[in-house]
Amino acid sequence: MIKRILLLGLIGVTVHLFGQVISSELYIYPKGQEAYTGGEVQFYKDFHQILIDKKLKPCENKSEFYYLKVLVNENSTVNYVKEETDTEMETKNKCAHDLSLEVLEHMDRWNPVIVDGVKKKAVSSFFIFPDALFGNYKEAYVPEVYPASFESLPGGINKFREEVAKRIDLRGFEWKSAFKLVVIFVVERDGRINDIKLEQSSGIEEFDNRIIEGIKSVRKKWTPGKINGVPVRYRFRLPLNFGPPQ
Repeated sequence: MIKRILLLGLIGVTVHLFGQVISSELYIYPKGQEAYTGGEVQFYKDFHQILIDKKLKPCENKSEFYYLKVLVNENSTVNYVKEETDTEMETKNKCAHDLSLEVLEHMDRWNPVIVDGVKKKAVSSFFIFPDALFGNYKEAYVPEVYPASFESLPGGINKFREEVAKRIDLRGFEWKSAFKLVVIFVVERDGRINDIKLEQSSGIEEFDNRIIEGIKSVRKKWTPGKINGVPVRYRFRLPLNFGPPQ
């Protein structure tokens, strides 16, 4: 029997905290709550001002960017969050990465998430594009982020989901009620998908593997995500619904 493990509003992350690596399941911010007072506009305004006040140097490579993830604690302090898949991004965007962490030390408008009236730790993220935050900064700046999309077949993402469903071999499995699993994968800059995994396991490794193999078998390329017009690696969440048994 397939058992559904449900952790609403939680995400698994690896936190780098004072040299220690801590794996945990943490809240993400719901609509209506901001990790940073004043939202993204104030975050990038403060980021720009810190770059200027601390006389930090721009990156030589103007196309560098970094996807900064942070853990906001109950007391409004903040820590840097790193995941296993971040290594390549750090290596290729070292200047943007280093600037992000240096500026992060001076930002102080953080808000923990509120769950049932109680402050909780939560994860938030920001696209850091240094070239847009030094001399090219404009008032009320927020990065232009275009998510990855599937346009290789008419019908877009719904067609991709249909193609995946056709390719998942569920023979030999039974379940008593409908359930949903969320697949996470990276859309590379050239449109290939990579690093496919389930946000939460179904509880049966073979079942999980068949879902992943089904997605891998769809060979059509995606349109990569872009930030300020530059193609980037984009992490995509794909919910898959499994109906009740026939």
